[in-house]
Amino acid sequence: MTPTLLSFDRDLRLSDRELFAAIEPGTKIVPLLILDHRRSERLARNPRRAAYFCAAVAALDAELRSRGSQLLVRRAPLDVTIRSVARATGARVVAWSKRYDPAGAREDLRLQAIVEELGLRALSAHEALAVDPERIANDNEDGGFRSFNAFYRLWRAPEHLRAPIDAAAHFLPSVLPSEPLPHPEEFGASRATSSVGERVARLECERFVDDRLVEYARAMRTPSLPTSGLGVPLSFGLLSGREVVRSVCKRLEDPFLLAEERAGIERFLRAMARRDFLLFAGSESASQPEERLFARGSREFASVLEARTGFPLVDAGMRELVTTGSMHPAVRAVVASFCCFDLGLDWRVGMEAWERLLTEDEPALAIGNWRWSAGLRVDMHFPRIIDPQRQFLRGDPQARYVRRWIPELALLSDARQLHAWHERQLALDLFEIERYPRPMLDHRERAIAFLARYAEGRAAMPPVGALRSNR
Repeated sequence: MTPTLLSFDRDLRLSDRELFAAIEPGTKIVPLLILDHRRSERLARNPRRAAYFCAAVAALDAELRSRGSQLLVRRAPLDVTIRSVARATGARVVAWSKRYDPAGAREDLRLQAIVEELGLRALSAHEALAVDPERIANDNEDGGFRSFNAFYRLWRAPEHLRAPIDAAAHFLPSVLPSEPLPHPEEFGASRATSSVGERVARLECERFVDDRLVEYARAMRTPSLPTSGLGVPLSFGLLSGREVVRSVCKRLEDPFLLAEERAGIERFLRAMARRDFLLFAGSESASQPEERLFARGSREFASVLEARTGFPLVDAGMRELVTTGSMHPAVRAVVASFCCFDLGLDWRVGMEAWERLLTEDEPALAIGNWRWSAGLRVDMHFPRIIDPQRQFLRGDPQARYVRRWIPELALLSDARQLHAWHERQLALDLFEIERYPRPMLDHRERAIAFLARYAEGRAAMPPVGALRSNR
């Protein structure tokens, strides 16, 4: 029986792999990592992400070695690598995980064309999603989704929840010399990230489900509280969405859960469904007429990147992002809204800036989230503009989050002291004016001006059809 090449493009794990079930039983698998110019260039743009990737790859290779195999690394163009490895191993099938962002989808099509041109069989599967997207699309009357709520109703149906896949995988012992594993210095990163890998990610998931899941709804409203922490391992495929959702659903079986705790669990499930929605149904990036309302550049955006806007929640979020490679979800929404509506900035500018800072590597999700924040959802009649000061008062009333990330405001006792931003408050010596700036703009004026432009431009725009996957 000829072996199968399995390209580890985004799912750097060995458990719960749909491809293992799709590959003919008993087939030997050649684990392959292709570091072509495109992938290496993308990793080099974000050293923190590159360091995490290298650590995840090292953990994957260690797991493969424990099974008598190893990761076959190649630094060569995609077509050259597939041709040479297939010829050397006698492989007749090439398998990989589907990608959902436009660039990734194009790369999948390119890989499929290369494989078929060589006379090999192409095999791909949905490895990133918690539910079977094809079944959900088929169960919907028009095969698409005009709203997340319609998607969620089907996503939540018990028959669509897939059990984790326990298919045996047989890896071919090392038959070809491998190039060295990727190293952080190769991409401009100074060091590898410790405690990374499939086993670590599963332990993190278990701890979250056991200790913090029931508080998820509150944590999502409160920037000073941690949320799941699973975004990064999910984005690198160290965890499967199926496994996470199954673990969470088991907690719902507890008859002693309080109503508030049950609400926290349901909130997390909704977040996982939204992830699937944005990956599968919301990853299209075709331009919409509303996008002409946004500017491709803004001098004011530099103040956001420098965390010097004078809006504490915005600046604290950016400092958290620069320092840790992450930002609390509630604050992400505030900062994205500020960029899109207060600055009138095209969502792609903000997304590209964050892509150089975020550890998580989920391009389709980034596109979906930024378009969502910019009011470019098909089911949104008007954009949701967030008042950064009001959100500061509501989400961080004790200013714990802001004081943590903005030492200039360390003497601040609560958010109310800075909420109105009047001169008499600035004179209280809560911070030095020279060290922390005044608000760079009037949020209310900017919001009103944008909504006026939006209403005027939207009146002449045609209706938008249902979202469909680009897969």
